[in-house]
Amino acid sequence: AVETAGARLVVLDTLYPYGETRGEVMTEDTPWRATSRKGRMRARLDEDYLAAHREGRVRAVLARSADFVGPGVLNSTLGGAAFPAALTGGEVLAMGDIDLPHSYTNIGDVATGLATLGERPEGDGRVWHLPTAPAVTTREIHAMIERRVGGALRTVVLDAPRPVGPFDEVFMREYEEMFYQHTEAQIMDSSAFERTFGVRPTPLSETIDTTLDWYRGLLTP
Repeated sequence: AVETAGARLVVLDTLYPYGETRGEVMTEDTPWRATSRKGRMRARLDEDYLAAHREGRVRAVLARSADFVGPGVLNSTLGGAAFPAALTGGEVLAMGDIDLPHSYTNIGDVATGLATLGERPEGDGRVWHLPTAPAVTTREIHAMIERRVGGALRTVVLDAPRPVGPFDEVFMREYEEMFYQHTEAQIMDSSAFERTFGVRPTPLSETIDTTLDWYRGLLTP
């Protein structure tokens, strides 16, 4: 459809093609070493997009994001699994080793980054990492939430993939092969995008504030 219309294609992508990194910082130059079905599938799709661009059939650009967080984000480890319980005193679900650095991308920065690439065709033909705040541990993020809600979180850590909370059996069966993302450091570097396009990520403190405000509104009758 893009080829026929002569449009440009901006693809929102994931970190899946990189596969297990053993904690290595992910940049746009990180090799694609996915072993999971989902990672290999995404890598094949990405190769097709970039090949079509090289062949002159379409103008395409790939934009990768870490785990989403922010207003409106529900199906995420830093979404419906965390914020409602943090505000109501319920059990906050976390996955894997919460003392490892883990990148989270503000959903507003995802939108801004995609719009920027849509308006800046000089970025075409390659992968970009969307603006993402420096990685901290999930435990540190929980501490930031605790300071804002005025009490300790009742954190339940899922050390292996199994159905719990908003993640049902079907979801966790499919997610099992991706669980490595929570048992090794997941650090995404977006400095290339920031330098090239002059777009900075939202600070994590601001992201936590706006996300809590949004969930308060969601939970208010």
